[in-house]
Amino acid sequence: MADFLAEAQKVAVAAAKEAGKIILNYYETNIKVSTKQGNPRNLVTAADKEADALIRRIILETFPDHSIVSEENEPKRGNEFFWYVDPLDGTTNYTRHVSYFCVSIALAKGKELLVGVIYNPVTSELYTAKAGAGAFLNGRVLKAGNASDLAQSFVCMDFSYDNAERQRAAAVLKSLVMSVKSIRVKGSGALATCEVASGKAEGYVRMGSTPWDYAAGALIIREAGGTVTDLDGREWEPRSRGVVAASSGKIAEQLLAKVKDAL
Repeated sequence: MADFLAEAQKVAVAAAKEAGKIILNYYETNIKVSTKQGNPRNLVTAADKEADALIRRIILETFPDHSIVSEENEPKRGNEFFWYVDPLDGTTNYTRHVSYFCVSIALAKGKELLVGVIYNPVTSELYTAKAGAGAFLNGRVLKAGNASDLAQSFVCMDFSYDNAERQRAAAVLKSLVMSVKSIRVKGSGALATCEVASGKAEGYVRMGSTPWDYAAGALIIREAGGTVTDLDGREWEPRSRGVVAASSGKIAEQLLAKVKDAL
């Protein structure tokens, strides 16, 4: 298994970096923006689509029998190994030339997260994790913080494209804003989870979740010593709805209590 995970991580890193080149190429030109599903908040660019196609090709060259679920394409059905791909998480930031976006790639077998890779091509920050082997930023070991008081915590949030979920998020925001040191809304859930893993923030909350946005980040946080659950406190897995990530068990308990009270 160790050799398999090492090979899978190598493929994910290569795919993320090559996708990053496509993303930066468009970033330096006039970015043409379209919308998805008739929702003006749900944006997509040629960079999203081209990066997705490239990532799929690189994965399938080595693992042709694996399944792939991505934001920008129909699922590729294969065996019990699933790759979860977001070729460009933070598209809205990207279209405004805000350099807080990334490529997110994860491998799972059922509920078990095996490999996570998140790459910001602007900063060259590469977050990696393998199950049972720790989490890293450009090769440096990551360690989540050990804060025990939510009142002294930085918490990140993101808001869905869906109005109903936005209303629920607003209720949680109202509950949290008087209970934490600071709240940040940065526009890339995948990168925000890395902030929890690296000790820059103590928590992250999102009302909804998709596996391509959070599978990689969930593994990175756990391997850095943090926790990731759904809104009810059950361990997060690719089919979960909602994300509550925390740097420590104590923060997780307090954060979950605030979320449940608000909802």
